Amino acid sequence: MKRIIFSIVMLLSVLGTQTASAFSFDWGVTGGLNLTKLKIDGSHSRLLDSENRAGWFIGPKVNVGLIAGFGLDGALLYSQVKYNMTYTDEGMANFEVSESETMRSIAIPINLKYSIGLGKVANVYVATGPQFDFNVGNKTSETYAGTFKRDNMTTTWNVGAGVKLLGHLDVGLGYNIALNHSAERLIGTTVGDTFIGKRNDCKANTFKVQLTYYF
Repeated sequence: MKRIIFSIVMLLSVLGTQTASAFSFDWGVTGGLNLTKLKIDGSHSRLLDSENRAGWFIGPKVNVGLIAGFGLDGALLYSQVKYNMTYTDEGMANFEVSESETMRSIAIPINLKYSIGLGKVANVYVATGPQFDFNVGNKTSETYAGTFKRDNMTTTWNVGAGVKLLGHLDVGLGYNIALNHSAERLIGTTVGDTFIGKRNDCKANTFKVQLTYYF
């Protein structure tokens, strides 16, 4: 009985040592470009068109390697999302007005990764996970097309892929899919606490190019 208990303890010790050695931790700085397309739903949305514009993001990032090629990464980012918006008047006047908008936020992406090693030179990976954006810019803005009221927090989902070179330099591409609206377009007036008029939900999907350096 003592031999069996001793063997189990030794086996658990060996497995624990091997599992611990399989984990890795890296930290660094990441930054990149946002290319955003704003989708506007609801009535009168056909009178609005959103064009892509380049924004940017930067902040610290950590990467935890687990087992069997899986890992987790997370970051704390300052992010700016920009877009051009064109309002078309289809009435008697028949004119267009273009305006530029910027959304500023603190973004926290958390991704599950799967990596395949290509020797000591590079690892290629795919990644997916949620992202939480907390608005730190103006809550509302007045445009010719109406009032835009931004949400305090927006939840999105990331999908992406990339390559890590020489254990330090990470280059990736990703797409950020909106899970809820990031703003409302309001056309009308507020009487007391009641809004009277039309609402359009606005969702922002973003294509990302990122560069990370791990120390």
